[in-house]
Amino acid sequence: MAQATLPLAVARVAVPAELRRGEDVLELRSRVPVTENDRIVTGPQGRVAMQLYGGGMLRLGGDSTLRLHSVDPPEPGNSGVARLILERGTLRLDARGRAGQPPPDYRLNLGRLRVRVFGGEAWAELGPRGENVCLLSGAVEIVGDSGNERLDEPGNCLLFGLGGRLPVRGDGGEALARKLLRTAFADDLNARVLAEQTPPPTLDALPPAEAAEATEATEPPPAPAAPNPGGQRWTLVLASFPDPAAAENAVRGWLHLGETPRVRRSDTPSGVRFRLTVGDYTELGQARAALAELRSRQAGAAEAWVMPLKD
Repeated sequence: MAQATLPLAVARVAVPAELRRGEDVLELRSRVPVTENDRIVTGPQGRVAMQLYGGGMLRLGGDSTLRLHSVDPPEPGNSGVARLILERGTLRLDARGRAGQPPPDYRLNLGRLRVRVFGGEAWAELGPRGENVCLLSGAVEIVGDSGNERLDEPGNCLLFGLGGRLPVRGDGGEALARKLLRTAFADDLNARVLAEQTPPPTLDALPPAEAAEATEATEPPPAPAAPNPGGQRWTLVLASFPDPAAAENAVRGWLHLGETPRVRRSDTPSGVRFRLTVGDYTELGQARAALAELRSRQAGAAEAWVMPLKD
């Protein structure tokens, strides 16, 4: 007897990842249905693939939280409608039709943006630098505070910071192939090879949108060789979260990777953040060198940045 096609179901899991339903934490495994208001939460190396009515595919990256708002069944013109909320992290949405079937329709809340992917494929991120959307195929419609945007050239990206849309492609210098690695499973050799063949983000890439002081931290000091009379120190930020529980959960994942981060509470223009930090440097040059070394050995550190420490 054929199994019923589930509206939205888990297809594959790479731990750490869990399903949170109200106060319950449930095991994630193949064929587990995702229902309204469920949250899927991943750790640094976690990945989750889901299917909408057995067709359209979603891939949630590491250090991410995705909430399902609702699902509508297939009807003439689409293979189902999924309304999703990416609360943090990365998500790849494949809304291409298969085997003569109409395409699925994804409606994604991404921070301040409303993104529709219908008949195409896109990659989205909600991180410390703001909302980032990249087009892989087809077209993407985006609605934000400043009006409507549309991506219709594969490979193009838009980054939305605190000040609105930023006129950059590739998220301030980061190649699309490296972005896609954040939603790829470990055995996706093609994604890994492409990422390794592209240069890492430059240290002059755009700073996090959440913190004005981070911009100052990345400015070269007026006298690099001079001592540090003011006692200024710097640290590296691995990730940033709006709640302490998520930050502490992420610490465990980094410990498995050999890093020993600590959680620091920071007041930012977008609210209180709990940041995972490593290192304590008395010179900005040392911090920058440490950041480059960290990115070279940890694929999950592509979004790390230098932050000044305050007494």
